[in-house]
Amino acid sequence: MSTDRPDALFATYEEAAAAVAAAGIASASPLALPLAEARAAQARYFAFLAQDPPAVGHIEDMSAAGPVGAVPLRLYYPEGTGPFPVILYIRGSGWWTGDLASHDRTMRVIARESGFAVCGIDYRCTPEFQCPVQRDEVRAALAFLETHAAPLGLVPGATVGWGESAGATLALAAAQAQRDAREPMPRGLVLMYGNFGGPKPGSRDYSKWVWRQYLGDAVPASDPAAVPLLGSMAGLPPVWLGCGDSDPLIADTNELAEKLARAGVAHDVTVYPGMPHAFVMFTRFLEAAHSSIRDGSAAARRFVGAAGKPAIA
Repeated sequence: MSTDRPDALFATYEEAAAAVAAAGIASASPLALPLAEARAAQARYFAFLAQDPPAVGHIEDMSAAGPVGAVPLRLYYPEGTGPFPVILYIRGSGWWTGDLASHDRTMRVIARESGFAVCGIDYRCTPEFQCPVQRDEVRAALAFLETHAAPLGLVPGATVGWGESAGATLALAAAQAQRDAREPMPRGLVLMYGNFGGPKPGSRDYSKWVWRQYLGDAVPASDPAAVPLLGSMAGLPPVWLGCGDSDPLIADTNELAEKLARAGVAHDVTVYPGMPHAFVMFTRFLEAAHSSIRDGSAAARRFVGAAGKPAIA
């Protein structure tokens, strides 16, 4: 697997964040700006983090039929000859912003590190679309990758779900829905700092806001189909969980690990010292971002096992 990274990576998040701030770049909050302005500012932030992307084998754009229309997908192929196992990558960003470009660098690094093809999904943002649209678009992407595996140069039955933050929540909810419908689930889940447990009285205002936009007025915060930590974990595929010890959502990761243990689901938890929420996007600057991707990639290879050998031998 590729381990090439920029020559100079910061050891601490504070150093990396200072480098971003020195460039005059900052993330945006929809609580402080009108939504359109916040999205534009956040797009600039994402574009700065995504600069100098590493090369991959090749990239193809396509779409899957979804619950409210076509769902854009982008496949990043690693160097080499397939067929490849595939990671379905589900971005974070609170459901309200982001697209295929925003996490381009992250997906390229995952493809290079894992040896898998990586399929990004441009699920629809809130509040224009609300639960369960995003979850069901993930399910549509899973079905598309399975039914089109051969023509896409992928290994059938060797899909791993990989989500960050809100995307980790969608990955878990989609796997639960696939299980309940007795439809194929991913071979495993790589879940980074998910917002699994829904809005809580002590949550940050931002967290309450994103859940309000996602749930809308029709779906209660007690619905386990929308808030996956409230649902059953029985029968899920193996899970790898990653989170920084400075993440305000680490309690959700810990509670999920406990529920997986009680349900007898194989799982591992890796905690990254000094890391806050969303640190994986800092692959231009931060060693821990690469460490977490290496760890998640190793888990993905364990999940596919023999099914992945033709692609990564």
